[in-house]
Amino acid sequence: MKEISILSFAALAFAATGADAADADFLKRFGGSFAGQGGVRTAADSSPWNVKCKVSGSSTESSVSLDGTCTAAAVVTRKIGADLKVDSAGTYTGTYTGSKIGPAALSGRRQGDSVVLNVTWPKPVNGDTKAVMTITPTANGFTFAVDDLDRPGGSKVRMTDIRLAAN
Repeated sequence: MKEISILSFAALAFAATGADAADADFLKRFGGSFAGQGGVRTAADSSPWNVKCKVSGSSTESSVSLDGTCTAAAVVTRKIGADLKVDSAGTYTGTYTGSKIGPAALSGRRQGDSVVLNVTWPKPVNGDTKAVMTITPTANGFTFAVDDLDRPGGSKVRMTDIRLAAN
């Protein structure tokens, strides 16, 4: 299975200090246990695999850490996780783990009630090493999505689209 990120997961473990109150409140939403499902493409031109995921999160005022697993086709299980921190300027940085190609670097900012992160893969995916991850809290959980180009300079494709709810 070509790996984009069986869960380019919104990755979260934010270990910085000095986050403002809005960021601290935002990060609190990711503490707890979550379960859900969605779709993950293994290549831009493939159909999405249906996945089921379980994730545990812990957060502080300036960081969040997510750790879990996702299963596709009842036989392929992948450990996933993310660690993010936010600094006093509101910049989120961290690492996503779970991809066959290795850990990806994350960096970005909140935009409204979402955090939008630039993903930098350690090896090319769909012809380059860049993608965009968006994590959005919901009433009882969060969604995360990863968008990539189908080829350098090509069209945007939704590679990961997962919805998780507190359980």
